[in-house]
Amino acid sequence: MGLFNWLFGGASKPRLGRPHISEIAVPIAGDDGTPASKNQIDTIERLICEPPLGNLTYQQAAAIMSARSYAKFVMDDVLSKPGIRHPRRPVYLALQANLIAFIVRDPQARVYVCRWSDKNFESGEERPPPKNTHWLQAVGFITPAIVKMQA
Repeated sequence: MGLFNWLFGGASKPRLGRPHISEIAVPIAGDDGTPASKNQIDTIERLICEPPLGNLTYQQAAAIMSARSYAKFVMDDVLSKPGIRHPRRPVYLALQANLIAFIVRDPQARVYVCRWSDKNFESGEERPPPKNTHWLQAVGFITPAIVKMQA
């Protein structure tokens, strides 16, 4: 993923990249193959560097969108700590895209985040996720990048 190359790459200041759709659009058990909607595709295109694959499914896109909502809460929480400078929008979006990839590639985190997002949708509210194991894993994943960004 782009984050690992940025953190551990050989260049002194490599550019933080966004993951490719192939790193985000993972197979999902029970996916019926219904194509992603145009709204989903348009939103996902803004998250990554390349257009989505033509065979992106509705469930894959929904998982990406759920992870996007979850990642925003994580990012906003981590970036609100004292002494942390908020990155410019392109860097924020690259960090967020890498966090989305991290979430959707972990089957347990993906299922949890999708359920959390579904509950929010059904209730009509945007409640923050609980700070449980999945939260701690997401924070642990993104914090080294934010620390490096501050240097």
